[in-house]
Amino acid sequence: MLWWLQSRTFLSLGPLLLVISRPAVHAQNISTSGPVPPLQWINITGLTTGSPPPALSDASIGYYDALRTLLIFGGQSAQGVPTANTYLLDLDTLTWSTNSAPDGLDTKPPARSAAISAEDLAASYRSAHIIIGGLGANGEALSDVWEFDYVSQFWSSVTVSPGGPSARYGAVGGKDSRTPDLTTTGTAYYNNSFYLVGGISDSSVSPLSDVWQLNVTGALSSNNPTDVAASWEQLSVQSSNAPSKVGAAGAVISATGQEDVVAFGGCTSSAKITASGSCAASEAYIINTGEDSISSSNSCPVPRVGATVVPNMNSQSSDFNNQVFIVFGVYNSSLWSDDGGLEKGEVDVFHVDTATWNRVLPAGDPGTDGTNSPAYPSPRQGAVGLSWTSALVGSSRNSASDSIFFGGVDVNGNYLNELWLLRAYNAQLTQSNQTWANSSGQLAGGVDATGQGVTVQFMSQCASALSPQATQTSAQPSATGGGSPTPSVLSTPTAPYDTSVVHKALSPISLALMFPVVIGARLSMASVASAQPPGHVLIAVTSIVVAVAAYALGVAGLATSFTSIASTSASSSTSLIKRAANSSLALKTAHGRAGLALFIVFYFIIPLLFAFAACYQRRSRRPDETVTNGADGRSRVNSTEPGEKEGLYNGRAASPLRSADAHTGKPRPRTRSWAGLSHLGVAGRRSSESTHESAAAPPPSHRSFEVVNRPARTRRASGNSLAAFSDPRKPGYPRNLSDTSWFDGRRSMSAVGEVTYPLNELSHRAEPSTPGTTILDMTSTSGLMPPAWLTTPEMPRPIDSFLHVLFHASLLALCVLSLAQLWLRAPRAVFVVFLIGTVLFYLALLALAWSGRPRYSVLTVLLARARGHPTHAACTPGNATPSRPLSATGSEIPFPTEQRSPYQHYPPYRAASTIPPEEYPASLSHNGHAVNEVNDDDDEEDEDTRQRRIEEEMNRRDVSIVTVPRRKLFLTNPELDRG
Repeated sequence: MLWWLQSRTFLSLGPLLLVISRPAVHAQNISTSGPVPPLQWINITGLTTGSPPPALSDASIGYYDALRTLLIFGGQSAQGVPTANTYLLDLDTLTWSTNSAPDGLDTKPPARSAAISAEDLAASYRSAHIIIGGLGANGEALSDVWEFDYVSQFWSSVTVSPGGPSARYGAVGGKDSRTPDLTTTGTAYYNNSFYLVGGISDSSVSPLSDVWQLNVTGALSSNNPTDVAASWEQLSVQSSNAPSKVGAAGAVISATGQEDVVAFGGCTSSAKITASGSCAASEAYIINTGEDSISSSNSCPVPRVGATVVPNMNSQSSDFNNQVFIVFGVYNSSLWSDDGGLEKGEVDVFHVDTATWNRVLPAGDPGTDGTNSPAYPSPRQGAVGLSWTSALVGSSRNSASDSIFFGGVDVNGNYLNELWLLRAYNAQLTQSNQTWANSSGQLAGGVDATGQGVTVQFMSQCASALSPQATQTSAQPSATGGGSPTPSVLSTPTAPYDTSVVHKALSPISLALMFPVVIGARLSMASVASAQPPGHVLIAVTSIVVAVAAYALGVAGLATSFTSIASTSASSSTSLIKRAANSSLALKTAHGRAGLALFIVFYFIIPLLFAFAACYQRRSRRPDETVTNGADGRSRVNSTEPGEKEGLYNGRAASPLRSADAHTGKPRPRTRSWAGLSHLGVAGRRSSESTHESAAAPPPSHRSFEVVNRPARTRRASGNSLAAFSDPRKPGYPRNLSDTSWFDGRRSMSAVGEVTYPLNELSHRAEPSTPGTTILDMTSTSGLMPPAWLTTPEMPRPIDSFLHVLFHASLLALCVLSLAQLWLRAPRAVFVVFLIGTVLFYLALLALAWSGRPRYSVLTVLLARARGHPTHAACTPGNATPSRPLSATGSEIPFPTEQRSPYQHYPPYRAASTIPPEEYPASLSHNGHAVNEVNDDDDEEDEDTRQRRIEEEMNRRDVSIVTVPRRKLFLTNPELDRG
């Protein structure tokens, strides 16, 4: 029964482990075989000197090749507030510095993050970096435009003509640095155009069809700090169904002489929300500014928010001009599987002209000396990047093109100030040809890496959904400019925080392991119908081992919830939440608080309470108490455990062996004094020595045997009392004159008459030998036979009942909490498996309680009462086996039917009437063992003494105390020990 129940539980647990360990299902193959350059990640964070910028996300990044200067401005700090600082990196010396503005030109833009930025390079008129809009320090959207002059290192506000888009942040756009500047008729300056698509305003989210073009003209220098002007122009994109995106990434690419804006990922929403991986999409939208149209791609990379998109500026192949690199971003690992791509620095190459994908894994960075394990940037959101047509650092700039990335927030909520290069070497690889000139040899790293040992791995499948709620409707690319895309809209609720798969797996597995523990514990206990089953010790030990494992997994699951929790918000571009760097993400949700409270109760408080209850029960078990019984001062064991007990009888009913022995002689066996049977040849039982004095004497110095394993228990009234079948008349005394002993006439007649003495004897009534005991005067042996095992369910002790109810209430609450979270965050298969396991567990509990297992259980008692079965406590005599088989004769309710003699102790009816006296079993004696007694010298015993001894013998046999053992008793015989 145990293994069947446990196998059902583990069978329900097996699919849970299988689904968690292998979550990817039905991944789509990648059909494209387009070329990509050999790619390698290089970390230059530790190679820089000076004062680097702090950890930031959604900053503005720019590059001026004439001065070899990289610019970082603004961004959200780790304290959750936008900044307004400018940092410059000299890429020749890799030295960080801040700008030094000329006197009077130290004005700088207000703090912001998530702004549109690009390079405004127009011959000798402007050598500037431009920023448009963004998220301000007070959480408001901005609409101002500023430019930074790389030559003189100062900021200037751009004069913008009236009319334009609303203030917004989190938009996509900018400018492709490969686009040539243009001249406008009637002006002497060169013009540049910048694009702004979508974005988030103070009240709404603009769709991707809301496209604006900013045209900038004028001159900027320290002599002309305010001569830059700009004007807005709205483009009429032919699409009424373009989605509104929150947390999307984008870039501008000019492949055919016109500029296209590429937007990727993010959450589809027309209202401001906190973007997360749970609502992310994975298709790319292409806004064609020349044809005023929007098209979209299919879904292949893992859906994510906060990614970074840069154009591929490697000139080795004309196909590269139509490619963009999509890196970083965060996704919901419980809904999607990317086959570990982002952890290995995955680069998604999107072919804009064909709207197709390549998923590639670049080579890592083995360090400057090439001896370390290849390193890759961790997944992050809010990083910023740009690309250049040649290598940005190192001595061999013409052998590759670089894309550089800065900052971001990793999946654990840590803000970063890392600086990574994605180097694209001058070669092309395809899925069928993955070797090139430098692919052999040991992998080398550092800023001077030339591609030695660099290979890329083409991933053959797209990202796969783990649950139906993650399935999207892919948008098919439009063949013409006027086509409308079919956006992917997810109904998954947004969760601001997420934890690792380890926590999501360990917590329900710990609870699932508790199921067989509880079932095994109940199976190892005694039931109503039987005692403890065979092998109950093995069952109990197995349950304990599994319980320890479940406890360890539960503790590990709680620990990982604190160590792996991360915010899923798409940094400041999609969230107005300001979070301190040292602020904890723990206990931010109702699920976290409820889970911690239930964990403390279930895994800490309840085990302690069970331990205290066990210690209290153990301490409350004192040694067997003795109580004085009668005037003779005899003590009896205060226990319900049956068996032979020293000092159980009072002075009148005690064996004369307990009395003082004033006379000793040669031992002789005494015959059994079973009344009315001596003429049949059945000898009387071997009795113990009669005493000369009726008064009780102190007990002897040794015992014939003693019980060594009797626990102390409260004495209860026996349910098998023999009083119900007793004769109301007092045995042991004559009931009529014919029963009068002939010895009575030998007594002295000085006090009473000869005739009145028998009559007085007839009227004499002795007190019962034991209070509350009625002497059984019957010929039946039913009172001496142990009944069959028949018990009823009983309520546990109050403290045990409370602990059991608290345990099961906590377990049920944890199951409900886990099911709720599995429904929201896990694949449906995991939820169904855990739900089935939970239902089977509670059905097994009900089935066991229905069958009466265990006996001491609140649920067992309630079900028994509901079925109309008695639930009061009943005495459960043991299964003692008589020393000899009992006859069925006389098992009915007895009634006196024959003449009685003064000797009232009749033996059980056995087919053993011909057994010689010396072979008669000693177990039929009242003390349960034979005794060699000291012989009386009949010559030295007068008639009065003999008469008194006979009367004491009859009085001693007035009460038959029947003890039926309920458990196995271990006996020791001190007499044997003494030799």
